[in-house]
Amino acid sequence: MSDTAFTKSIKPLISIITSTYNAGKHLSDLIDSLRVQDRTGIEWIVVDGGSNDNTIALANDAPDVIDVLISEPDRGIYDAWNKGVAAAKGDWIAFMGADDYYLPNAMDICREAALGAPSEINMIVGTIHWVDASDSHIVRTIASPWDWQKMQKWMNIGHPGTLHHRTLFDRFGMFDISFRSASDYDFLLRVGPNICASFIATPLARVRIGGASQQTQALKEAQQVRRRNLRLSEFQVGMAYVIALTKLAIRRRIQSLKNMMTSR
Repeated sequence: MSDTAFTKSIKPLISIITSTYNAGKHLSDLIDSLRVQDRTGIEWIVVDGGSNDNTIALANDAPDVIDVLISEPDRGIYDAWNKGVAAAKGDWIAFMGADDYYLPNAMDICREAALGAPSEINMIVGTIHWVDASDSHIVRTIASPWDWQKMQKWMNIGHPGTLHHRTLFDRFGMFDISFRSASDYDFLLRVGPNICASFIATPLARVRIGGASQQTQALKEAQQVRRRNLRLSEFQVGMAYVIALTKLAIRRRIQSLKNMMTSR
């Protein structure tokens, strides 16, 4: 294992974990977004799966913002996240994609929410913007407080804007690495009945949405996750999948029309 750590003088309050693999195209956006913020009490852990592009070079050039860099082969994003959780020192843990970035003052907002959270709060849900691949259009703003009833039907929160208290991982375990794109949803369904959450209405990040194939794969896995955790029948899962695909197609069409209108 290659593990380079840049140690700060105080114990971090929040640990941000990012999984990377050949993420050089957009990683600098995330680095820059953190570099301009007050990161007091914040640690950033980057777990790389053995990139062969310029990802490691970018990370090595950012010791001022990256506190822990782990680079070794892994079994996907959730394996990397598990390694990050194991290395994290913060009381609160967040997961940020290498293609995404934080908005100005996001760290101030997260730190204030974490410091002010009552003892019973074990999750802080934030607001995020979904944007297209070019980051030129906001496709959708996810501004939903935690709602266990809704969560059982779909992933209704912006996970990249969410802080998890580390006691959730101590009590319920890590991410299931058998899933490629829905283990975060699996984790939330496992811990759901035990969640007591607060909400941040201010947008914290811009998150690039994946392509059509990635979204379809995520929907398929989400239904597998729901069947496993909620003990649903094949019919219930199948109907939910059809409904989800229909909603996705409608959102894509609406966004396409919006893009056409704004480009005129």
